[in-house]
Amino acid sequence: MKWLKEQWQWIIGGIVAIIAIVASKKRDSIIKVAKGDNKARAARDQKVNEGQEKVYKEFVLERSAAEEKFREDIAKITENKEARQKELENNPEELDKILKEKYNLKG
Repeated sequence: MKWLKEQWQWIIGGIVAIIAIVASKKRDSIIKVAKGDNKARAARDQKVNEGQEKVYKEFVLERSAAEEKFREDIAKITENKEARQKELENNPEELDKILKEKYNLKG
């Protein structure tokens, strides 16, 4: 007991040193986890960006295809309209029949 009373400062100093070392190790591990999280976050962000780019490219291709189909459909409609107009110009009886049906005319 006498020895303990004489050496209490060294014992407390040793305990404080052990606590400091443990706290330092914990801080180091927190920093390592944070760095790992940053790497994981960067990898996740890169995957998200790649996915968004892929979806955007697909969208642009689909939109371009839809626009091309729309242009083709408009061209076909225009051709059919012009052909039908010429057909009706040369056939007044057919034109009269269509107008009677459309406007419910008698005669």
